[in-house]
Amino acid sequence: MERQEIEIFLALCEELHFGRAAERLFLTQARVSQTIKKLERHFGAPLFERTSRQVRLAPVGRILRDDLLPIRAQLDRAVERARAAARSVEGTLRVGYLGGLAAGLLVDSVPTFRGRHPECEVHAREVHLGDVFGPLRRDELDLVISHSPVGEHDLVAGPALLTEPTGLVVPRAHRLARAGSLGASLSGVEVISIGGPSGVYWQRYLDETWHITPATPVGAHTFEDVLTAVSFGAGVHPAGAHAERHYPRHGAVYVPFDDGRGHVWRPVWLPGADNARLRAFVRAVVDTVADRAEHYFIAPPDRGGAR
Repeated sequence: MERQEIEIFLALCEELHFGRAAERLFLTQARVSQTIKKLERHFGAPLFERTSRQVRLAPVGRILRDDLLPIRAQLDRAVERARAAARSVEGTLRVGYLGGLAAGLLVDSVPTFRGRHPECEVHAREVHLGDVFGPLRRDELDLVISHSPVGEHDLVAGPALLTEPTGLVVPRAHRLARAGSLGASLSGVEVISIGGPSGVYWQRYLDETWHITPATPVGAHTFEDVLTAVSFGAGVHPAGAHAERHYPRHGAVYVPFDDGRGHVWRPVWLPGADNARLRAFVRAVVDTVADRAEHYFIAPPDRGGAR
């Protein structure tokens, strides 16, 4: 039986009047009558005894009513528990972070979140360049702090947290290592590609955001792989300004762009993961970044555009 059929049957059991049952459920009397006839055909026996003056439960109808009442009560409780859980900020939130800057945002924001919502736990793990959004799609994480996704239409991009100046990490012996900054043209520069499930995504990201086409078939899976490949001269790779501070390498140098291009960092999640717990965490991160902008040496974006 479908839920509406159960409700129609039980309403008629209580009202014992087709008109009143229909009015109570905001249905037509014909719809109530059709549903009861359908159920009687399904069970092969009358559920109600009808006369011109009254409606009474038939024996089979009485058995069905007695069995359905506790089932309906259980369904109602399940729905209410689910609604309460969606409204509450408790349980565990699984958060991923891409790299050192995102880790810093997370470390600074979690105390704020826990102070507001002590009944909620946060479990964190690093995600890597080779599979940034896979943990979201495999239901291993609820949210990832990453660059703004490009062309990932199944993901929700949350409010902008920081806009980070960017540049290239280049081998120390590379000709660009001697430049104070980089212009828009990177013709002839070999850019290290990213491998793994996110390889195609990063090719699109570099092309649409940076206008760079990776040429070397290194297929790095983590930023550590990238830095190692850069250090032994395999090529160069775009990076945020935090790389110079968080990932120093003897064989690699960070050189900034001079045209203002940058990474926009955001929380990212799947539409089905949206709930009060996730929204409360996003608010805590936004508030923390706004309060500690100087700590990151990066100005936060205009909050008027954030969701």
